[in-house]
Amino acid sequence: MTTVACVVFWLCFGAMLHTYFVYPRTLRFFKRRFVKAPEIPEGEWPTVALLIPAYNEEAVIGAKLANVLALDYEWGKFEIIVGSDGSTDRTNEIVRGFDDPRVRLVELPGRSGKTGVLNRLVSETTADIVAISDANVMLDPEALRKLVRHFADPSVGVVNGGKYIRIPEGAEVVRAEALYGDYENQLRTRESQIGGMSGALGSLMAMRRSLYQPYDRGAINDDTVPAIQAVLAGMRQVHEPEAKAFEESGASVREEFRRRIRIGAGNFQTLFRYRQVLHPCYGVAAYTYFSHKVLRWIFPFLMILTFAANCFLLQGTIYQFLFMGQVTFYFAALLGWMGDLIGTRLPMVTSIYHFTAMNLALLLGYFRYRRGIKSAAWERTQR
Repeated sequence: MTTVACVVFWLCFGAMLHTYFVYPRTLRFFKRRFVKAPEIPEGEWPTVALLIPAYNEEAVIGAKLANVLALDYEWGKFEIIVGSDGSTDRTNEIVRGFDDPRVRLVELPGRSGKTGVLNRLVSETTADIVAISDANVMLDPEALRKLVRHFADPSVGVVNGGKYIRIPEGAEVVRAEALYGDYENQLRTRESQIGGMSGALGSLMAMRRSLYQPYDRGAINDDTVPAIQAVLAGMRQVHEPEAKAFEESGASVREEFRRRIRIGAGNFQTLFRYRQVLHPCYGVAAYTYFSHKVLRWIFPFLMILTFAANCFLLQGTIYQFLFMGQVTFYFAALLGWMGDLIGTRLPMVTSIYHFTAMNLALLLGYFRYRRGIKSAAWERTQR
């Protein structure tokens, strides 16, 4: 029993250290093959359809359309298609109120879910490139051009923009979201420079329409799947941090928690549907996907197994030290939760609480996946 516990402990503890600390440093040993974006001469830019899935987005859809209509892109090569997924508020009315030939509204009856909406919207366009952006995300005026320029390279299948989190006033408890977002931008940039793959971002991504494959019924994860399909097709994914997408976080950890459960279910759905991309034949893409995505998705299981194995290994000083470290960590998370309940933020403690809560949401997402995902429909987070 002690031998088994020792093996389990060091495998799980090592995997946790690898994904957050060791892996990012290993990327420096890979050659940067794709650093500079190609140039596209004026007049030769491809046609683009910007797709906006929406469900009851009356609070933001007007600002979103005004924002994307101001994007710097050639007039005759750019269209905006809003897919309203059975909205029951004023979303449709607001979209119809925009008197601009570039804006189209597609109304879907009932709830199809985001992936169902995207399947319909892609069938509505003949554009060379389809870009996708959530309704609550605001884009930098240069974002679309900086995204699309990468498609001058025929090896590029998917490009995602940089996601920048804005913290609502009075919501300091979720500031870790912004810090994590900045860290992810740096990591994804390095991965794409070496030809790796870590998944695109629903806040802003683009792909060749010829590469698009309709999502399976009930699919939740709309962003990682296109990047995986690009790799399976022998193409690559690019991360472009200068194509800036600004998204406001939820006002509290509880709001983000509910959203992360749904995302977690989609992550495990994707993991088991596309496990072939982990085959060593995919090289750097498989390594980055495993290290950056898969280990993060199974992280709550690694936390549980590490703690459980440590309970059988309390004889040695090193194990006693590591056990006390874990107990202290989870006690700090408990204090952070209590502080959140009364509206108090303690910087380090709150960050530990946020990290632990998001991993708990991932764990619950796994059980939601195992019970069976009956609907891909989403409920918007209040922002």
